[in-house]
Amino acid sequence: MSNPIRLRVAEIRNFNRFYTNIIGLVNQTILESPYSLAEVRVLLEIDNTPKCTASDLTEILQIDPGYLSRILKGFKKEGLINANKSLADGRAQIILLTEKGRETFNQLSETSATQLVHLLEQIPQGAQQRLINHMKAIQNILSGQIDTSITIRNYKPGDTGYIAYRHGVLYAQEYGLDHVFEKYVLQTLVMYLENSSAGKIFIAECCGTIIGFIGIVEVSKTTAQLRWFLIEPEFRGTGLGHKLVKSVMEYCQQQNYNHIFLWTFKGLDTARHLYEKFGFTLTEEKENNTWKNQLIEQRWDVTLDN
Repeated sequence: MSNPIRLRVAEIRNFNRFYTNIIGLVNQTILESPYSLAEVRVLLEIDNTPKCTASDLTEILQIDPGYLSRILKGFKKEGLINANKSLADGRAQIILLTEKGRETFNQLSETSATQLVHLLEQIPQGAQQRLINHMKAIQNILSGQIDTSITIRNYKPGDTGYIAYRHGVLYAQEYGLDHVFEKYVLQTLVMYLENSSAGKIFIAECCGTIIGFIGIVEVSKTTAQLRWFLIEPEFRGTGLGHKLVKSVMEYCQQQNYNHIFLWTFKGLDTARHLYEKFGFTLTEEKENNTWKNQLIEQRWDVTLDN
């Protein structure tokens, strides 16, 4: 196991210990009730799952069938659930909460919600939303559903400063470009702000966090330039780049531009392949020592069929 992986494993374990303690405090009242946390989870899934069966509960909760059977027998004895034969499968039984069972579950749920309210009240409101966003991100990443949580929106005030900041940080880290490049990006963004109606910036977000962006600016009534295309490293390879470039191309079609070009530099192979997919071709190369010695700038062009 490599050192970077070991460090990440250690961080996850630290978080697990911390979060387990927090959840232990939140569920303290439930655990002091007649029901264990596992029993409360069973009640929750019976309430949430249409036509719930024991097999459904075993799969959803990843619980031992024998242990689940004992829990269900106890619930039946207390009058919390009923089990009726399934019309679709005579071997299965549909499990439903009784009126008493629903009342019991609602009481437990309300107690848990009250505990969470007390927890959130200790956190500033802005931090509350960040907490929820991070929780959503963890859930989406671990379930392999990152794509479903990504949204693309239009520019809003404050975005241009962030675009310049991320260009400065990432291009320094990944390509060794200095502050002169960041200044260049800032200057182009200021030019955009002075005439923002002649172009558009698209911002990609995941769970409230900016993860990428792309812009298009009008050069003439028929020509536009693609600019500020960047995706955060952890979201590369997710198809986000394709979505952002597609958003720009569709906008250019709507504006009746018939020619789009962009400037980049040699070595950005992933971006090059993406540009080629959208019909861009390499039309010019030149050396630029402004940002880095022997850096080769490239111009890519495409003609649109409007």
